[in-house]
Amino acid sequence: MTTKTEHPVAGDVSEQYAHPDDILNDRSLTNAQKIKTLKEWEQDLRQLMVASEENMPGTTAGQPAESLQHVREALATLSATGPGDKGSPSKTG
Repeated sequence: MTTKTEHPVAGDVSEQYAHPDDILNDRSLTNAQKIKTLKEWEQDLRQLMVASEENMPGTTAGQPAESLQHVREALATLSATGPGDKGSPSKTG
């Protein structure tokens, strides 16, 4: 059983949601769960970007930087980021 404080998304978030907007529209998640899920996705994308720079590309299709921007926009929609917050100063968070 999943409580409101637990994370209901197990594994790779991008395998369960095609776009960050899908998380925003998921009525089964609380806002806190949406934020947690989006932040997890953000961290995964940052790690993928670092791995790519180190010549260890992942198997995820698409551009991690573009996907990261979409995740950041979704977080801003949930007011999980402040005005002008560009995220972490480094790719690894």
